[in-house]
Parts: sequence; C-alpha cells; structure tokens
Amino acid sequence: MDLRTRKTLRALRGAFLEMRATRPLEKVTVRELCERAEISKATFYLHYHSVVDLSRELQEAVVSDIVSGLGETGGPLADPRRFTRELFLAFIEHADEIDVLFSRGQEHALIESVERELRRRILSASPELESDMRFNMLLTYQVHGSHATYMRYARGIGDEGRRDVVDAISEASAAVASLW
Repeated sequence: MDLRTRKTLRALRGAFLEMRATRPLEKVTVRELCERAEISKATFYLHYHSVVDLSRELQEAVVSDIVSGLGETGGPLADPRRFTRELFLAFIEHADEIDVLFSRGQEHALIESVERELRRRILSASPELESDMRFNMLLTYQVHGSHATYMRYARGIGDEGRRDVVDAISEASAAVASLW
C-alpha cells in the first residue's frame, strides 16, 4: 500500500471515529465523513461500499486484536479462569475503541463478533470440538454471561474495582466449567 493510500485510510478512519464518538452509525453520512477527512466521495468509494463497511472493518480489527491478545489459553475448557481473565483484561485494554465502535446500537455486535472469532480460532486448532455441545455451550455462556456481568458491575468504577470484578467473573467461570 503506497503512502498516499495509507494517509487517506488513516484520515478516513480518524474522521469516522470522531464522528462515531458523538453519533450513532446511521447518522454518519459519506458526505460529512469525506468533508471531515478532506477527501472526495469518489476516493471513499474506492475503498468502501458504505459507512457500514468501514465500521465493520474497524470493528473486526478491534475484535481480532482482542482475541489475538489472549495468547494460547486453550480456550474456556482448558483453563476457564485464565481464559476469562485474559478476555476481560483485553476488553479493558481496548475500552476506548470499544466505547466508540460498539456504542449507540452496536453493543450486541461486540460480543457476537468476539464469540464468533474465538470459536473460529479454537476450532481451527481443535476441529473435533465443533460438535462438542459442552464446548459450544460453555464458550457461549462464558463470553455472553461474563460480558453481561461485567457490564452490570464494572461500569463507572476505577481500574482496581474493574480488576476485582474480572477476578470474580473468572472464578465464576471456573466454577461453571467444573460442573460440566
């Protein structure tokens, strides 16, 4: 990718994030986005079909970073405590991006995308788990249930309090996994 293309994409992404910080996705228009990024609409359409495509690309990049940051935990069955702790520490690390990209009507997309990417990565290493009901249920339960718990108890508290919530969720995940 040449320098001019990288600068264009960086300007587009920056302008998009600024706009998304103050408005829902459906209120971000190509015209306003291009004005803010100082590019033409034709240039925008060289790279994306729509604002939704740009949003999806940025969301997928954040989800990929979150999941890649988990390392080789072996997934929720091998070490559920560690798996859950690393997952939520990754959420905390990417909180600013998450708050912008997955807000105002996009909250559900984060957890669905994280679960899908985790499942894809785990199954690529262990395809025999695809039909394992225990694995599939536990992954869904840990990702969705843990996230719902985190959102209820960790919003509006400091870093140390969030880490305490993550520790409690990790313990609960290990306890649930032991029941299987």
